[in-house]
Amino acid sequence: MKKTLTLLLGVLLISELLANVNFSIDYANFQSDNKPYTEFYLSINGSSLGYAMVKQEGEVELFQSNIEMTYLIEKGTEVIAFEKFQINTPIYTEAEVNNNPLDLLDLKRLSFPAGEYTYTVIAKDLVNKSTAEASGKISTLKNSPLSIQLSDIQLGNNIKPTVTKNQFSKVGYDIVPNVAHNYIRDNSKLSAYFEIYNANKSLGDSTDYLIDISIRDVVNEKPTGNLRAIKRLKATEITAHIQPFNIEKLPTGNYEVLVECKNRNNEVINSRKVQFFRLNPDLTDLSTVSIEGTFVDSMRNTALLAEYIKSVRVISQENEKTWADNQLKYAELEFMQRYFLNFWVTRNPVDPGYQWENYKRKLALIDEKFGYGGVKGYQTDRGRVYLQYGAPTDVQDVKYDSNNNPYSIWRYYKFSECYRTALNGLTDRKFIFYSPSNEMLGYEVLHSNVPGEVQNNEWETTLQRGANVRPGTRENQNVQGQDRARDLFNNPR
Repeated sequence: MKKTLTLLLGVLLISELLANVNFSIDYANFQSDNKPYTEFYLSINGSSLGYAMVKQEGEVELFQSNIEMTYLIEKGTEVIAFEKFQINTPIYTEAEVNNNPLDLLDLKRLSFPAGEYTYTVIAKDLVNKSTAEASGKISTLKNSPLSIQLSDIQLGNNIKPTVTKNQFSKVGYDIVPNVAHNYIRDNSKLSAYFEIYNANKSLGDSTDYLIDISIRDVVNEKPTGNLRAIKRLKATEITAHIQPFNIEKLPTGNYEVLVECKNRNNEVINSRKVQFFRLNPDLTDLSTVSIEGTFVDSMRNTALLAEYIKSVRVISQENEKTWADNQLKYAELEFMQRYFLNFWVTRNPVDPGYQWENYKRKLALIDEKFGYGGVKGYQTDRGRVYLQYGAPTDVQDVKYDSNNNPYSIWRYYKFSECYRTALNGLTDRKFIFYSPSNEMLGYEVLHSNVPGEVQNNEWETTLQRGANVRPGTRENQNVQGQDRARDLFNNPR
């Protein structure tokens, strides 16, 4: 879509992107001097930024954007690391701003003790004042001096020998990170960088060992074509390795890079893997996914199939979301069919059609319960939670409360069918949804004790009917209404 530009007080704003900054974040864990550190890789969409005029050369006005980055590492309520700095885009003419300015790439190294942490990354456009935030969990490497260790695998694009040392330089090469792990169309040069630690202490100085690096199909977990490299190494304290692959002939699909360290008996002694997505529409004939005779064979309506693909997004892994987004972008029926079949095969190889029909029944159910107007059930917060975590054990609906907006409290005694399999087994997990408009239609998640969900310590204040109280304050609170909501949340009936 052609972008339109508005000139206002020396500021160029891309009108369709005046919402939040659009950025991606990735990280990889390494060690240095037996101490862990983390590299954060940042990619900011240049077209999502506002640009201010910084100078004029003759009749040519030149523009630039400035972004304030904040990195916060926390352990519980304790701040472990904090960094705030600015990065700038190149300087562009107005025409260049209007013609897809380059994405910004940045790398930030942070060191903190071994352990498990929460990271938060905030990007603030200092020109149009928009912000975006990303957060997640991170586990750093713990030094084990008597065993071989592997760093995380950093995925990059084509590597080049370092001419002038820069933030992306490693072991004499520039490794530009592929932050989103997407290799789209002509981006056919993949490099995998990793480090091996303590091989000499584990195996003995200069002892031979092998590293086996392969690209595998995520579905069948088998090496793909000849995309495999086996190297013989001598055991040292630390070894850095770059493995390039030409994926020009790799068909569209979800893949992983697998690194295995093996001893002289060919036994795997440590391994790491990382997933990526390849879009290669010119190689559809090489796909191993056959739709003939399957439940998707009769799905010939592109619009309906696109709706089905959108409906499974809420239970998709991040790499699958990328895959799906590309299918929807290009809307090629056969690719969409293959994606949809593959999606359900990974969840039920024996009867993927049954798995889809079971999910389809859930979609119909939440449409009836939570859909409204033109909003599908899966597009609502309650519908999303139902699909991701299953049916709640208890539901407390409070539609009429003179003190608070309408709200609903869901309790799960134990997760057993959660799409985030790592959470299965967790007990006593709760959500509170509320209707900020008081219309009892678009309920939003207000607070939850589920990892990765919204956690709002001021949820009782936000819940108040007509409340306009800033978080962190206790002004004008209705104690009676809050006590009831708190009691229902802590002790569902």
